[in-house]
Amino acid sequence: MLTAGTAEADTVTVSKNDEANYTIIQEAINNVKDGDTILVYSGNFTENVIVNKSVSIKSNSGNPDDTIIQSSNPGEHIFNVTEDDVTISGFKITGASNFVTSPTAGVHLEGVNNSIISNNKFSNNIVGIDLHSSDHNMLSNNTVSDNERGISLTNSNNNTVINNDAFNNRFGIYFWGSKNNILSDNNASLNEEDGIWIEDGSNNNTLSNNMVSNSDDGILLTESSNNNTMSGNNVTLSLVGVQITDSSNNMVKNNFISNNSRIGISIIRNSSNNTVKDNSLSNNSESIVMEGSTNQIYNNKIKESKIHDTNASQIAVICPFLIVVIFGIAFVFLRKE
Repeated sequence: MLTAGTAEADTVTVSKNDEANYTIIQEAINNVKDGDTILVYSGNFTENVIVNKSVSIKSNSGNPDDTIIQSSNPGEHIFNVTEDDVTISGFKITGASNFVTSPTAGVHLEGVNNSIISNNKFSNNIVGIDLHSSDHNMLSNNTVSDNERGISLTNSNNNTVINNDAFNNRFGIYFWGSKNNILSDNNASLNEEDGIWIEDGSNNNTLSNNMVSNSDDGILLTESSNNNTMSGNNVTLSLVGVQITDSSNNMVKNNFISNNSRIGISIIRNSSNNTVKDNSLSNNSESIVMEGSTNQIYNNKIKESKIHDTNASQIAVICPFLIVVIFGIAFVFLRKE
């Protein structure tokens, strides 16, 4: 008679001193099995790590500021994850700064599912967190700053991106061809170009309760990114708050959009059947700029700004004290008194 059992998961330690099982993280990964945990003690580690086992890699302190992983080769990913069910938590990850043949990242997931990247700080990388063809992962409570792109998803679906801070990057959060993701309760501010950029067939994503400010475009949907929902977001102090181009059937509702120097909400260039409703817009130079006659705009509260319809056609715009129906005039400007 043979009795089969499941081996218990082990915990091993990594430290620069002799007090631990290993002195470098890669050594620990090479010697553990799937399901094990690697605890990394405080210190500075200079290495690029290939994570090819289903393991948890965590700082012992839980404080990213005292457990720092610096790239030994700036032209490679610092954590290159190729296996499912990996956790990376509690590190400051910096220095993947050379773009060789593709962008290098602090953490790169390639074809990886069901992994957790949480409570880390990423800086001075081409990309902070980079997902390629990776589904059902959780990115939470990370700070990504001073990268080319803070968080990037490419052809990656059904992921959750929640409670992250993305600031002082060129682009804060970026989706390319990525569907059915949840992007919630993030702060994407002070990014040079776009706070949140969704493009190239990124469909059916939910963007809710994000704080976005001080960028060129606060939230940009473009290049056939359809059927996305934006609700409860606070978008302020950018050139354009929300911009939709070449994209259709998106819902923009219950957002707070204010103090954008050019436009609050812009829907242009072959964008149809989008719905803009129940938003609060204030102190934007222009509240809503729209092209096309099949987009629906109603029940928005508009203060201290105006509406510019470049192809007006029976669109009802409802403000707290004003109901206006715009007819076919090439350029119409409306301002609430």
